[in-house]
Amino acid sequence: MAGTRKTAAVVVLAALALTATACNDNDDKNAAPAAPTTAAATSATPSAAAPTTGAKPEKLTPAAYLEQVTQKTSAAKSAKVDETITVGDIAMKGSGAIAWGDGIQGDLTMDFSGSPLGKGIALLTGSESAPYRFTKDGMYLRIGGDALEALGGKHWVHYSAADQAKASGGTTNQFKDADPVEGVRLLIATGKVDEVGQETVAGKATTHYTGNLTADDIAKASGKGMTQKQLDQAKQKLATAGITSERVDVWVDADQLVVKRTEMGETKAGTFKTSVLYTDYGTPVETAEPAPSDVVEASDLAKLSKGGAAG
Repeated sequence: MAGTRKTAAVVVLAALALTATACNDNDDKNAAPAAPTTAAATSATPSAAAPTTGAKPEKLTPAAYLEQVTQKTSAAKSAKVDETITVGDIAMKGSGAIAWGDGIQGDLTMDFSGSPLGKGIALLTGSESAPYRFTKDGMYLRIGGDALEALGGKHWVHYSAADQAKASGGTTNQFKDADPVEGVRLLIATGKVDEVGQETVAGKATTHYTGNLTADDIAKASGKGMTQKQLDQAKQKLATAGITSERVDVWVDADQLVVKRTEMGETKAGTFKTSVLYTDYGTPVETAEPAPSDVVEASDLAKLSKGGAAG
């Protein structure tokens, strides 16, 4: 009985951990590249954290103004995040702090309670939430419950950029959409963005911008602010997920910082929507690679699950 439970835990771990990755799918727009072996503290520069001039110059188009927003938000380098992701009947909420000055780094805990994945995640982590750690080398999932015994007491599963690409059908760097400005850059590159008006978000006065993007829009993009490779990967992301149209919304405060970003559309798995709230720009973020002796590679996990299934 114990052996069966351990095998089940490994199989579920291989499937569900990658499901969480695929749910947050995005192109080169989603990063989790090569890993630091020491803690990396990231904070905003004084010029990035300080308020800027305030009102948007009247003569700027929404796309031109958002170019300034990407510069200010990128320079801030880190923030606390609260996000909600839904894909079909799968829903999850995440909270933590991330830095994007040198690839995506930080810790984010995803809550699957109330989702069909919740009970399966509990087998892996000991609760219906999943603690993720992002380093420049990829993504780590912390293990608990039955899976901890199944993996010989090791606490982390490592997913490289290649593992994440495989889970998402070929796109790479799955979590770079945690960077507040990546979705904004696509709006700028296509020029498909309109100003909606003034709205209050999380107690802040903001200006709301929106755009509806298709694969054709991306194909015709000027490339402004994005490389051709990034544009090609954005188009591939839509095709892989079966998305014909994607809506991106951003809310920007008077300091030209992104306060909130949402994306929504239809995929093969059903309607998806992501919503991310950013606060405390410049917050210190420290991440460290887990000790190698405490890590199982996702590729090795897949071999274990196949062996268990064969047995």
